[in-house]
Amino acid sequence: MSEAPRPFPSPLAASLLTMMGAFFSTAIALAVSDWASPVAAAGIGSVLGMGGAGLLGAANVPPPHAERVGLRGLRGRQLLPLLLLLPIALLASEVDNGVTALLPSPEVQTVVPEAVEQSSSDTRLSLLETAIVGVGLVPVVEEWFFRGIVQQGLIATMGAAAGIFVTALFFALGHGAGLTPQAWASLLAQAFLLGITYGYARHRTGSLLAPILLHVGVNGLGVAAMATKHAVAVPGYNAPGTHTPLLVLLPALVSVAVGIWLLAKEIVPEIPVVRVADEGDSYED
Repeated sequence: MSEAPRPFPSPLAASLLTMMGAFFSTAIALAVSDWASPVAAAGIGSVLGMGGAGLLGAANVPPPHAERVGLRGLRGRQLLPLLLLLPIALLASEVDNGVTALLPSPEVQTVVPEAVEQSSSDTRLSLLETAIVGVGLVPVVEEWFFRGIVQQGLIATMGAAAGIFVTALFFALGHGAGLTPQAWASLLAQAFLLGITYGYARHRTGSLLAPILLHVGVNGLGVAAMATKHAVAVPGYNAPGTHTPLLVLLPALVSVAVGIWLLAKEIVPEIPVVRVADEGDSYED
């Protein structure tokens, strides 16, 4: 009888899978950009690039596959903390603004607004397209890859805190470059904070549905903010302004803190150890 299979992916394998997924996502998006809009091209690239890397990684995840990847349902009581974590979108946006303030650049104040104005995000068709890609496709593919495949291997190898941290770092780095170094740093900080939140929800609930729903909610808030920015303007989030007002940030911070506290009371589901016999049979301890 052989020893229990080693966790996968290791930190090195996770970094290689992330680079491969990011490379193919970018290459595919560029390849289809001649006939697809930027949003659609990015969605197609993400689905095929990150999705393909995820399938490759999933083939090497040791048994029991479903439990390790997080293919289990959520408990009813876990929905409330996930809902309370949604204001992390505002906090991440404020971190984004803080990085821009620490690394000021005239380019950030001109290039980024011009790029936003040149996009067609104000049209109903573009908003629908953004919603389909950003809310319906990207969260599922990215969470399948990062929190389903990568995080479970890194936690098994490095421990929960380090595994969630490194996965969030890969998640942030996998979101590409910004228009300027300052914009890239802002994007990195924002994605990292969101990645930590998604990873924590995944770990405490044991379900891949938790980060998927949270990611869908955060992206959905972003689409809603674009659609209603003339009616509901939040400085620093969907309206001009360096920082979001404290009257908005403080309730968001309290909500997220309560959500984290409620999830901390959850018992992390144990994954049964499967040892493989020499004859090829398997059994659970």
